[in-house]
Amino acid sequence: MLVIMIRLSKVKKFTVSTFFQLVIVLCTVTFVGCENSFEPLQKNDELVFSMNGIIDIHADTQWVRVMPIGESLIPTDPAEDGTDVNLTRESTGEQFALEDSLFKFGGDTYVWNYWLTENMHGDNLYEIEAKNLRGEYSRVVVHTPSPLPVPNVKYSENFERISVLGVASDTIVVAETRYLAQALLDVGCGPEREIMISHLDEIYITSGGEYVIDSENIEDIARELGVFAGQFRINRREFVVVTAGPDWPEDVGLSDLEKNLPEVESNVEGGTGLVAGIAGQKIEISERRPPCEE
Repeated sequence: MLVIMIRLSKVKKFTVSTFFQLVIVLCTVTFVGCENSFEPLQKNDELVFSMNGIIDIHADTQWVRVMPIGESLIPTDPAEDGTDVNLTRESTGEQFALEDSLFKFGGDTYVWNYWLTENMHGDNLYEIEAKNLRGEYSRVVVHTPSPLPVPNVKYSENFERISVLGVASDTIVVAETRYLAQALLDVGCGPEREIMISHLDEIYITSGGEYVIDSENIEDIARELGVFAGQFRINRREFVVVTAGPDWPEDVGLSDLEKNLPEVESNVEGGTGLVAGIAGQKIEISERRPPCEE
């Protein structure tokens, strides 16, 4: 049995690269169904900005996408519009200005992402306000969850079995093993694929408040690759657990959110979108190895 020793140098938390993809996905909430939905091509006097992102107390950088709500569905103007985005920790009054970065997504589509490298604290309220040159603003208050301790993870490559024991003070919205895997074929290896196996339906909560996961994943991996059990190779193994604060949409985990964005409701005042507080831990089970030739 392979026992995973949790060391700080081996624990990779959710950083810029990990959650930036999710922030990209979340930006589309601007124009999809919310309870207080609007038509972007209609005249709009109430909603100023769309704001989408995640405040992760264990990440080294926070990203929030802030876009002015205008008359165009697809943003094509990269010109700076004088938007200021500030984050305030309500318990202390500390205020931080977010830096802006312009991103281009093919063609002439541009978006503005704002980022911050200050440490975030658990169980705190943070206000994020975006204001334009006319003094119009949108704001959102994010309640961060408590810090999430790194769980104890044991792994056996026989049957790809994972055992997890941890403590979480808030709702667990993600608990999954992530693999980079390749099918072993008669003529070599298939393409490398990322496979994520959720354990949310398998979590057992003890009377002492601990959470326990015990799962054999070999059949699920084989099914995803379209082969029999054992007819594949694993190039990387990770375990990911995420808890969320009270502003996270009910009964929606990160993976589900990516697939069901129209179900997300806005929590932005004077705007639209979703900014939520989370605590995420990623544990490296086996180091990355190069894929075999296809």
